[in-house]
Parts: sequence; structure tokens; C-alpha cells
Amino acid sequence: MNKVSVYGGLGNQMFQYALSCVLNSKGVASRISFRDFFFYKHHNGFDLSRAFYLDLDAFGRLKLHVLNFGSAFWSLSIVQKILFKSFQLYSFLFENIKKEKKEFSFDEEIFNVSNSRLVGTWQSIKYFEGHEELLRDKFKFKDPLDSINKNLSEEIKNNNSVAVHIRRGDYTKSEWRNSHLVIDGPEYYLNAIRELTLELSNPVFYFFSDDIDWAKSNFKDSNFKFIEHNNNDKSYLDMYLMSLCSNFIIANSTFSWWAAWLASNPKKIVFVPKPWIKGLNTPEIYPDNWRTVKL
Repeated sequence: MNKVSVYGGLGNQMFQYALSCVLNSKGVASRISFRDFFFYKHHNGFDLSRAFYLDLDAFGRLKLHVLNFGSAFWSLSIVQKILFKSFQLYSFLFENIKKEKKEFSFDEEIFNVSNSRLVGTWQSIKYFEGHEELLRDKFKFKDPLDSINKNLSEEIKNNNSVAVHIRRGDYTKSEWRNSHLVIDGPEYYLNAIRELTLELSNPVFYFFSDDIDWAKSNFKDSNFKFIEHNNNDKSYLDMYLMSLCSNFIIANSTFSWWAAWLASNPKKIVFVPKPWIKGLNTPEIYPDNWRTVKL
């Protein structure tokens, strides 16, 4: 059986889980491995299980229970060091590691791999061509329990809503600026807003961001609304709310990519920045009907 390594933020986790689901659908036995989250915290941890009802075997459910209820123990630095070394040794002795050849590029050979640990982000829409309905079923969000998100979800569904996602946060750090593209100015968003305002009747723009103060200082209008109550381990609810919107202006972020992809509006308009990653051509990450905007 293959093990697909799951790591990174929620958007990355979804691409990795999607590959596992498609492999199983093709008859290649696979399961996800979220062991990295025992010794290293990526963003908000293992968000997949917070956002969705995962299809895990009994052993997977047991590990998830241990991960969640032993979080205080796993966060101890000495425990994390021991786990990291232990997992490294286990992989060296017992696992065949198959790493992604090239990020953002489809590798058909992955469907012929068995009994290996698959390590990569698998961010190409070609990996799940023909399996879209399967993944939409797998990625049905858990309904929010609080009144704020319940009421907001009904509001979003009943107007001409546009999700606007602004990703800053870690992208603004020096080590990320060298490899990722942070959209520093408001021009990309303002240009897309102008186009949608001409094309849509009475649009309402819902802003989601990890730097909501920056968004508020750069975008001001009566039909702009700023969502800022879903933080930390509740941040997946921003993706849920975004996915209910009718149209999208997304960042170069898998978080808003998935929200736009999951949205059910068959006539949705999606604006996406180009390049996606600094210095790279990544055509396989964009569905053909999404509108790329040069930065």
C-alpha cells in the first residue's frame, strides 16, 4: 500500500489527500500519512480532519485520536526531536520513498507506483481529471456550529457574492520572498474588482486575509465586507465561506484555489494571478476557464 505524505497548510493537505483518493479510485491501494504533524506544526496543524469527514481506516482513526488528544505531549521539544529521528530511521530502513519529480507538473508514472511513500505537493489539476465528482464528495465541509458563520453562509448564498482572498503572512518574510510571489499592492485586486463590477449585478465583495488590517487600509467601499472572526484552528471556516461565493478573486494560494474550485456556481468567474510562483511557469494549476491576470 502507498502512503501519501500530508504536510503544509490546509490547501496543500487537500492536494495530497486528493491524490490518495484518486489512486484508490484507480485501484492503487493508498492511504494518507499525517505523521509529520506529530513533530512539526504546519500553520494550524492537521486541518483536514477539522474541515472534512475523512475516510480513514481504524489505524488511521486511532492515530488521529492520539495526535489530537496528546497535542501537549507532542509539542514538547525533546519529544519532537525523538519522533523526528525515529521516523527518519524508519523511513531509511523500511520505506521506499517516491518524491515528486517536478512541482506543479503532472507525472503519470505515479499511478503505477505501489508500496511506497509518496512525497510531494501534487499541485496539478491533471492528477484528478475525471475524478472531480469524487473529490467534491470527499471535500464536503463540516457545517459550522456557531451562529455567526451560519448567518454569514446564508447571506453569502443569497447575494451576488465575490470572495477576495489576500495572502500575505509568511509570504512577506525574507525567506519566502525569494521563492514565492507576495502581491504587495492592491492593483491586481482593484482591476479584477472593476471588471466584476461591470459584469455582475450588485456584487458584494467578501474579503478574507491573514492580514485583514492591510486589506482594510487598501480597500474601501460600501459593498466591501471583511471577514475576520475565523482564526487559528477555525481558519478553515474561511475556506468554507469562500466556497459558498459565486465568483472569486484569489491569491496565489492553495487555500483560495480550493475554495474557488469547490464552488458550485457553473458560471463562476475566477481571477487568478500570474505568475503563481516567482520565476515559474505553472499552467497545470489553472483550470482553462479561469482568468489569469499578469502581475
